Amino acid sequence: MRHAVILSSFMLVAGAAFMSCKPEQTTSQNGTRSANSGSSDVRMTLPTGSSIDITLGTALTSETAHVGNAWSGSTRSASVVDGRNVIPAGSSVRGTISGVTPAKKGDRAMLDLAMTSFTVGDRDYPVHGTMESVIAGSTRARNLGVIGGAAVAGAVIGHQFSHSDKGTLVGGLIGAGAATGVVSQTDGYQVVLKQGTPLTFTTSVAVAVRM
Repeated sequence: MRHAVILSSFMLVAGAAFMSCKPEQTTSQNGTRSANSGSSDVRMTLPTGSSIDITLGTALTSETAHVGNAWSGSTRSASVVDGRNVIPAGSSVRGTISGVTPAKKGDRAMLDLAMTSFTVGDRDYPVHGTMESVIAGSTRARNLGVIGGAAVAGAVIGHQFSHSDKGTLVGGLIGAGAATGVVSQTDGYQVVLKQGTPLTFTTSVAVAVRM
């Protein structure tokens, strides 16, 4: 009987010692539990309707683009939530051509892009981002520095003629004027998005990013 009591006491002491050595559990902001070892799984959510400013890293033109073609770029500013950079500036982004209309007689070309993912740290996150379509000759296209068709040809001709930047500018103006005057009489002119073009996408789905 005495041995049984001693054995029971020993088991109780051993069990208490084991429990005291077990890492304390904590709960992160999103309810994910983590040990006191320093690991965490805190996530910040980029809400629906957030703007993501990017710099296009791929030159695109409505003349050769097809729906589904891939493009890439990088964020030109951070996306901030509650004072924290959820998507840091310079993060890689990717997307596809979601719509394209090549130039044709009596109509203007159009190019539409969708953002499909971005990278933070070593993780890729799917995202659904849309932007306003770029239409050749529109105010938006001019603000983005979009040029096309005859304007491009005019710039090349002007540069070759005078071998100077001034000649390039003059040629570009001549070409742009020609494009404006004959768009309804010819195949029109294409949308050309140069590498480095700034674009802004708006998210339609919230994205949780691990911090």
